[in-house]
Amino acid sequence: MHAVRAGRIASVALAVVALLGAAGCSWTGSAEAGSAVRASSDTAVPDEGAGSGDSAPTSATPTPSTSANPTPTTADVHAQRFAPGVANEASGVAAATGNPDAFFVVDDPTGVDGVVAVDGNGTLLARISVTGMSAGNAEALAAGPCGSTPIADSAEPPAGDARCLYAGDIGDQIGRDRVTIYRFAEPTLSPPPDGPVHADAWQYTYPDQPQDAESLLVDTDGSLLIITKPAHGQGPVAAHRVYRGKPGGGELEKVGEFSPPEPPAALQSLFTGNVVTDAAATPGRVLLLTYDQVIEYVAADPTAPLATFFTWPQHNLPKPEQIQSEGITPTDDGCGYAIVSEGGPGGGAGSIAVVPCR
Repeated sequence: MHAVRAGRIASVALAVVALLGAAGCSWTGSAEAGSAVRASSDTAVPDEGAGSGDSAPTSATPTPSTSANPTPTTADVHAQRFAPGVANEASGVAAATGNPDAFFVVDDPTGVDGVVAVDGNGTLLARISVTGMSAGNAEALAAGPCGSTPIADSAEPPAGDARCLYAGDIGDQIGRDRVTIYRFAEPTLSPPPDGPVHADAWQYTYPDQPQDAESLLVDTDGSLLIITKPAHGQGPVAAHRVYRGKPGGGELEKVGEFSPPEPPAALQSLFTGNVVTDAAATPGRVLLLTYDQVIEYVAADPTAPLATFFTWPQHNLPKPEQIQSEGITPTDDGCGYAIVSEGGPGGGAGSIAVVPCR
């Protein structure tokens, strides 16, 4: 995060801490809320790393649900801090395949050249370098299908079920007219890579004006959706734009815009505006994160076009108490999720909170 924004957010977070202390407020909400949407006319609408908790350490591994209709719960969920230097400015997260207690995290200082793997207690599992990556402001980490485009120097397309990670160098407080997405095959963690992983660097340009963004989604064909942020000061319901990018790079296409619903209890958003800080997708489901809420969009048809997610029915999910939440990912059970946060007031270590279903 650039210094200008970091300073503003730090002061905001301090004010929020004061509000929380005075009012004993929780940031959790479950009320239904509406959102304003507008789609484009051509869019179809259907040990080093041992973490420490903010309170008594607890196991962050989701507990399997025995309920017929499990729901996310933040009861007994505590944010687990990373050791200093692991991910002080954690800005994106993706759950590891087949390992319910492992997560990839991207940090956003200038020049970051890879990702880290951590567990739900914040313990560092591995540092993974990415070939050619040197991000100016890596604000997103998304997981999804690799698509049919060969990865890096490979001449063969990925296997049909291959899963990739997409690190999005897409942030800039004053906006940017081009962005870079680093795509690489999801690394195994048993054991982790002993050298850099090969990656593509897909370059995209906006078709209209410079944008600031923190959210990246991957569609089933490996194409991308970037959700931009409205300029600060545009009002509480300013529209977020959604752009689609074809695999491999090129000019982005605007496919719509929307305003996220107002949070049930506005705290940080009173100062920052109600802005989307991250999003994550699985077929028929999108999780949207703001500083004050988690919103779940669920399509009536799981094959509904991802670019229309903001028209799907939505509702609030519980959000753990974290300041400056920047990244969200669904967990393997298809119900829970994990959220990463920056260090908050005064900097320091970032944190992770895993919300299970019961």
